[in-house]
Parts: sequence; C-alpha cells; structure tokens
Amino acid sequence: MFLMEKQCTACTALFTVSSEDRAFLDRLAPVIGGTPITLPDPTHCPDCRQQRRLAFRNDSNYYKNTCFSCKKNIISIYSPDKHLPVLCHDCFWSDNWDPLAYGKAVDFSRPFFEQYAALKKAVPRLSIFNTQSENSDYTVHASKNKNCYMSCSTMRSENVYFSDWAIDSTDCADLVMCSNMELCYACDESRRCFASSYLELCSNVSESYLCFDCHASQELVGCVSLKNKTCMILNEPSDKKTVEETIHRLNTDPAFRLSFQVQYDALKLRMPKRAAWNLNTEDSTGNYLQNAKGAHHCYSSMDLEDCRYVYDAIDMKDCMDTTRGSFAEHLYECKGSTDLFLSCFSNLGYQCDNLLYCDNSNSSSYCFGCFSVKKMKYCILNKQYTKEEYETLVPKIIEHMKTTGEWGEFFPIAISSFGYNETKAFENYPLSKEEILQRGWLWSDFDQPPVTDIKLIQAESIPSDINDVPDDILNYIIASEGSGKPFRIIPQELAFYRKRGLPVPHHHPQERLRKLALLETPRALYSRTCAKCQKPIETTYAPDRRETVLCEECYLKEVY
Repeated sequence: MFLMEKQCTACTALFTVSSEDRAFLDRLAPVIGGTPITLPDPTHCPDCRQQRRLAFRNDSNYYKNTCFSCKKNIISIYSPDKHLPVLCHDCFWSDNWDPLAYGKAVDFSRPFFEQYAALKKAVPRLSIFNTQSENSDYTVHASKNKNCYMSCSTMRSENVYFSDWAIDSTDCADLVMCSNMELCYACDESRRCFASSYLELCSNVSESYLCFDCHASQELVGCVSLKNKTCMILNEPSDKKTVEETIHRLNTDPAFRLSFQVQYDALKLRMPKRAAWNLNTEDSTGNYLQNAKGAHHCYSSMDLEDCRYVYDAIDMKDCMDTTRGSFAEHLYECKGSTDLFLSCFSNLGYQCDNLLYCDNSNSSSYCFGCFSVKKMKYCILNKQYTKEEYETLVPKIIEHMKTTGEWGEFFPIAISSFGYNETKAFENYPLSKEEILQRGWLWSDFDQPPVTDIKLIQAESIPSDINDVPDDILNYIIASEGSGKPFRIIPQELAFYRKRGLPVPHHHPQERLRKLALLETPRALYSRTCAKCQKPIETTYAPDRRETVLCEECYLKEVY
C-alpha cells in the first residue's frame, strides 16, 4: 500500500492519502456528459474534513420563528436573528413558491463559493427537517416518529425524549446511538434492551443498571463483559431481591451511587477491552460497526460496503467522507443525505442523484450549486438549463473553481447558516468564541427571550427520590448543576421517571447527551499490541490509556 504524506491546510497536522484512498477517489469521480471529472486529493485531514461537514448541522438548538410565506409561528433550527427565509412544511412543499425564481447566472469573475453563499441567503428553506411524524415538532433530521421530543436522527420511534440517534425505540430518554430499545434511560451504543438504565455497548439486556459490554442477560447491576447471566452485582452472583434493592438505592441515595460508581469504574478498567467493538464485519477498520464489509476508518455505522471515512451511517455503499447519511451509494464529501446517489460535496440531499455542491435538495437530479430545489433537473445556481447547456457549463465552472482552489473542497465553514457554537462540530471539536471569530466563522449570541414569570430553582434542591418530587416541578425552571444552564421538565418526561423509579436529572439535556457521547472512544485508530498475545492491532484506545486491550481472538477467549 502506497502512502502519500500531506499536511492539513486547516490544522497543519500530517495525514496520509493511501493508494486505496486515491483509487476510491477515482472511482467516485463525477461524470458530466460521459466524461469523468478527476477529484483531487484531500487537503484536510480526516478530522478537519469531518469538522467542516458537521459545521453545517444543528441538532440541538430549536427556535421560535415565523414562516416566510404564511407568517404563522413555527419551530425552526434557524434563529430569527439570522433573517433567513424559513418555511413551514405546508408552505415549503406547496407550489406557491419556485426555487428557480432565485436563480443566478454564473459569474466567472468571482469565486464560486461567494456566489453560492449569496444564493443560499436568499432562497427560502424548510424550517426544520422532520417528516411523516406525529406530535414531534421538536425533532430534527428525524422521520416516522410519534410523540418524540428534543431528539435528532431519530426514526420510527415513539415517546422518545432527549436522544441522539434512536432507531425503532419506544418509551425512552437520553439515548445515544441506540436501536430497538424500550423503557431505557441514559444508554449508549446499545440495542434490543428493555427496562434498563446506564447501559454501554450492551445488547439483549433487560431490567439492568450501569453495565458495560453485557449481552443476553437480565437483572445485572454494575456488571462488565457478562454473557447469558442473571442476577449479578459487580460481576458476582446475587439474587433478584438484592438486585432490586440495589437499583432502588442507586436511584434514591446519591452518596451510595457515588461509592458504587467507584467500584464499577474499577471493575470496568480491570476487564479487558476488545480492540474494536465491531459486529459481523469483514475486512473493516474503525469502531462501533455492524454488518460491514470493506469499510475502513468508519465509525458508529451499520450495513456498510466498500466505504472509507464514513461516520454515523446506515446502509451505504461506495462512499467516502460522509457523515450522518442513510440508504446512499457512490458519495464523496456529503452530509445528512438519505436516498442520495452519485453525488459529491452536498448537504441534506433527499431522494436525489448526481448532485454537486448542493444543499437542502429534494427529488432532484443533475444539479450544481443549487439550494432548496424540489423536483429539478439540470440546474446551476437555481437557474434552469437544458441537458446540453448543463453538460457544457459545469466543466467550465469546475475549471474556474480549480483556479480559485475551491474544486474538491466541501463548503467552507464560513458560509454555514449556523453559528459554529450551534452545530455538531462545536460538540465534537469545541473552540472558544475568539478562536471561532479569528477563523472567520459565525458565532451565535442569540438567546431566547427570557421567561420572567416562572420561578428558577437549583437542581441540587430537587429531592433524590422520585416519589418525593411534587407535580409542580413542571412549573419551575431548573438551573443545571454546575453550569447553571436552565431547563424544564415536561409532563411526559416526569411520568417516565416515575414509571422507571428514576431521579429527576440535575443537568441540562444537552449536557447529559454530551456526557454519554464522551463514553465512546475517539474516532481515530492507533497502533498497539494485544496485551495477551502481543499481536499488532489497530484500536481506538490510544497507547497511553490504562485499559487492557486484546485482539479479537484473545478477547473472545477471555470473556466467553
């Protein structure tokens, strides 16, 4: 394998472009008029490429705004101070407006991204992305949900609150990268679990609490790497009554919870870790993968085939440098796409193909530099062309972009519609306000109008036992413990805590999700040797970490 070492133009770190990467880029080259257009080598390291895409994604901030067309009050991911024309769902999908009315001819005397940025500021856009859902207005990048609230990347779920990437789940709160969960709370990278809390990397676990890497088990408390077990506490045999009493005490006695956590953390550190938490994979590298073949440097994804540098994805084939997508094929440098094919450098494409440098596209094909198009074909900067005109003009634009250094790059962060601190990039790559402004990126200082008629209480004043929490907690704003960030409890959330015997949380929902996400290892591969057989391994556990890391064979022998 040939490796070309390059220096990232964003962070100056060294990174490599392998011969496999280069072959992949040649394979993904867009075809215009029957002629492939060469994709250049990346100029950014994988982290900076990922950061750039995530800077175009707001998953956590919701605002009250006004529909540009019908003027009704709506929920939007765009704050009103940005003065962007946002549309409610009914107006966006209606025939009352035409994206082509905003079309512009290409100006070869100006950089392309400059022209595109002006276009996207003018064209109306959907206020928030949630489709085919019922009573789930406060969800984004979500579909086919019912009664869900403050959740993103959630699909086919019901009564799910404050979650990020919850699929086919019911009656849950605070899930991160989970699927097929029911009555679960504060779980990460877990699936098919029932009535459990604080699970990490678990599957088919029920009525359990604070477990890591446990499978096909029930009534576990503080357990690590157990399979087919019942009634265990800290990996030691117990009985059903003691398990129930321990869970109750963990939920009602903060001092006991802290001391128990110390024991659990020590057990978790002692138990060996597998080099990569992958399931049913072949010729693949990365972490938290399921059903992957030929997937390299990929993370938290399932059903991948022949992919590289893919993050948080479902059912993708022949894709490179894509983030938060599903049911897609033949993509390069794309984000937030569903049913998207044969496309590069695009954001939020739904049921589209052959897009280049497009955003917020729906049911469209062969578009270049378009924004918010619907059922369009052969358009450039939202201007209609014939097939022949399109195939003649696009190569000229690409040649122009090569002279400005724009061809081959995803959209620059400076033209994102969000303040960097509103985006998923800020969660994963935090920077100070000064650092963000120095880079020429946006920072949002927008605050929702203060609520003056509702009393503020400190989280520390809330009773530890949910049975002692009165109904009128719904009438208060809670100041998050430590940060003071205000949040409220909603009625269905309180009912969930009571049903599960869980204490009312002391931290803002965004802080809780961030804490869960931090349980995962970094999205980077390090060279180590198996602690048992000394075989070379690639793992997301950095060499200076204290965990005992084993190759797959040694891990399976150790825990089974």
